[in-house]
Amino acid sequence: MENQFDNTLVNEMNGGTRRPTFLKVLCIISFVMTGLSILVFAFGSAICFSIGEEAVSEVWDKVVASQPSFANMDPMHFFQEVGKLCLFNFIANIVTLAGLIMMWRLNRTGLFIYAAAELATNFTGFAVDMGDNSSSIGSLVFYLVLDIAFITMFALNLKHMKK
Repeated sequence: MENQFDNTLVNEMNGGTRRPTFLKVLCIISFVMTGLSILVFAFGSAICFSIGEEAVSEVWDKVVASQPSFANMDPMHFFQEVGKLCLFNFIANIVTLAGLIMMWRLNRTGLFIYAAAELATNFTGFAVDMGDNSSSIGSLVFYLVLDIAFITMFALNLKHMKK
């Protein structure tokens, strides 16, 4: 006599459907990258907003040596703009983390929150005028492709999410 036990009832009693392995791996990778981004942008905004004129004058010559197009810029304005950029990305990554937590809990609304926050961070660099934007366009394309790939992979798991 063969036992044909159906795990559906047991899964529903234990909290619903199981998280697919692919979704679990995507979430873990995204948790790590989002966590690192939150740390980097938190430190970046704290440093840029707290830097004094003496410290700026010490490092500005090195900045201009590496990027000659910054020679005509006001150093304090530059660091304030970079600080704003870091602060916006910090907030956007916290929103991304909220979307990831929702997807981890199999809530499909998390995908849309994640997608909006990730795509918004790609276009923040163009709001800050820092001279030559040719390298910015290359990095924009790279990060757009990467974000769209992750959004697509998460969307493939949408059928496993509820709500």
